[in-house]
Amino acid sequence: MLSKCKMPIAHEVMVGLDDEAAKVIERLIWGPEQVEIVPIVGMAGLGKTTLAKKVYNDSSVICNFHTRLWCTVSQEFNMKSLLIQILCPDAKHSRVDDEFQNLDEHVLLEMLHKKLMKNRYLVVFDDVWDIGAWHELGIAFPNDKNGSRIIFTSRSSNVASQVQYGGEPHYLRPLSEKESFELLQKKVFGKEDCPQALHGLGMEIAKKCRGLPLALVVVAGVLATIEHDICVWEEFAESLTSTMVSGTDQCKKSLELSYEHLPYHLKACLLYFAAFREDEKIGAKNLMRLWIAEGFVEKVEGKRSEDTAEEYLMDLIGRNLVMASESRSIGGVKTCYIHDLIFEFCKTEAKAKNFLQVLRGYDELSTFNVPPYLHRLSICSSGEDFIKSKLFCPHLGTLLFFDATPGDEFELRNISFLFCIYKHLEVLNLEDINLRLKELPTEVESLLCLRYLALKGRTMEFIPPSIAKLSHLETFILNSCMTVSLPDSIWNMKNLRHVYVRGDVAIGLSSNDNNVVENLSNLDTLSTLCIYFDQGGENILRRIPNVRRLKIFCLALNALNRACRNMSQLECLESLTLGSFNFSGSREHVELSFPMNLKKLCLSYLGLPCRKMSLIEQLPNLEVLKLRVQSMEGQKWELMEGGFPKLRVLTLSELDFVEWTETDPHSDDYFPCLQQLKLLKNSNLEMVPACLGRISTLETIKVRFCRDGVDSLVRKIEEAQKNYGNENLKVIIIG
Repeated sequence: MLSKCKMPIAHEVMVGLDDEAAKVIERLIWGPEQVEIVPIVGMAGLGKTTLAKKVYNDSSVICNFHTRLWCTVSQEFNMKSLLIQILCPDAKHSRVDDEFQNLDEHVLLEMLHKKLMKNRYLVVFDDVWDIGAWHELGIAFPNDKNGSRIIFTSRSSNVASQVQYGGEPHYLRPLSEKESFELLQKKVFGKEDCPQALHGLGMEIAKKCRGLPLALVVVAGVLATIEHDICVWEEFAESLTSTMVSGTDQCKKSLELSYEHLPYHLKACLLYFAAFREDEKIGAKNLMRLWIAEGFVEKVEGKRSEDTAEEYLMDLIGRNLVMASESRSIGGVKTCYIHDLIFEFCKTEAKAKNFLQVLRGYDELSTFNVPPYLHRLSICSSGEDFIKSKLFCPHLGTLLFFDATPGDEFELRNISFLFCIYKHLEVLNLEDINLRLKELPTEVESLLCLRYLALKGRTMEFIPPSIAKLSHLETFILNSCMTVSLPDSIWNMKNLRHVYVRGDVAIGLSSNDNNVVENLSNLDTLSTLCIYFDQGGENILRRIPNVRRLKIFCLALNALNRACRNMSQLECLESLTLGSFNFSGSREHVELSFPMNLKKLCLSYLGLPCRKMSLIEQLPNLEVLKLRVQSMEGQKWELMEGGFPKLRVLTLSELDFVEWTETDPHSDDYFPCLQQLKLLKNSNLEMVPACLGRISTLETIKVRFCRDGVDSLVRKIEEAQKNYGNENLKVIIIG
């Protein structure tokens, strides 16, 4: 059985690490029986994390360990959040996270101990700065003398020498001159070779980076954007001569050079990363919405600002200043992060240019002298310290708060005073403070300049009609556990583009005084819309004609029917999540009608007859389909020939069907683009289509907690794929 794991997808180009990885893997697999810590030590930017990822994802390592876990420690670590990160890596912003947050540290330590007990485990602690983290966590790691291993990555060899079970540090070497040029060449030219005319200059530039991978990729990011001309490269090589030195300073000089080569609009986007916590995996959508609200993104006629912002992000990734850690199922970046050296550079540069001030902890908060014309402030402290500091910045344009102690949630019963003090805010993010309120205070109307508002109020149910006075508001995010009622005045907020309520949202529908039905033609995202009545869904859908991402939950069969019937009018819709309450009654007469542009579809509790699946199979642009619990009803799903022409990802979870077949077992006209197949908790499944063994594009099959017969069926698919020449298919079976 393969090991359980959750590891961010990394897109680094790896050069010169094969021999290093082989040495570490040998220690992991063939070392002593007792648990051992394997420290990977080296200066910042040398590739410690990249090496750890390479080892962690090696097939021999995967087969050797029952359980693999990964967590990032960083300079400012919180014990409770570290434990939650290890125990439940998918927990962020989920209800599971809420449950874990309410548990005591000792309970979490015991849970981790039980999870690892009797298992041969591999746990990676990335970026360990201080041994204090291990002294508190170490008791949770059993020594069953079964060959379990722990990897530390650290800049300090002292960290390794101070721990029990600490082995000899593995000191990571710099890249050779040949390896340095190879990395530079791959980052600048991709799969192509460096032109012969530039080869000598490329070698010279690579040599000046002194084997430091981070310096090489940052320099490559500049070279990739300038003309591939001898004179231009000579000038660039000369500019490195007087600045490049050894060690960390070398990286800083490279970063300064790369920053100076950025277009003006990208400089602001990069410096904005300093507002977040170090090593944080940042949601790309949210980041881009913040950039838009801040005015960093140029408005282009006939083009959505989100598309322009995505181009900015991809440009920064292309320049090797930002890393994509996780990809979206329908393409694009889901989460991203920056190297800690780049983070420090951004923080220093942002402060020096009065672009952004970052305050951490009560000492900095309480002693902070507000400079004139301070526009942006990011605070990372406990919520209690933030309120206690009585910070007064009346002309502030951006206020971002991040809880430094996420294990101890701070609750606030009054937020009105903040709305009254910071009247010039354009961006307000208080998602890490729980507002213990049933209704958002009407004083929110004071924030007339607001473009971005993100709040958490687990018990919040009502948003006042006065919110419509925020005529510039583009993004509204509310983390609630309730059904939140939005006032009908929201239809007057013409600039509103993103409404995301974790929980459900109900929207009033009355027209204005002149009986004119208002709509939100700019709305791009609406989640999660709760439809109670049969007429509600139909009318709401008419009012959001250009929505691209929509999540709906229906509480009545008539509401479900109306929603499905009128969905096709949303011609811009790309991503749809549709669910219903598990009510009684047949779905036989539910009329499915989805827009042709749909790329992603997630269904749950719909109970649609298997024979109606052909309507989904015919969608010409569908790339991702997730059929979750009870979304499909019936014993047999027979695939139609020629269906799913663009489907890349298919997830079937907690379905009751028994037979999954194709109309013609000998035809190859099924799933021509399928890359990933996931089968989760399908306890009755006995048959899968034979065509799965002949799909040349298939990359991954994941099976979790299905009956044993499914495991053997998948192994037959794997064997058939090998017979057809697909040696790279990954099959992961758990449970």
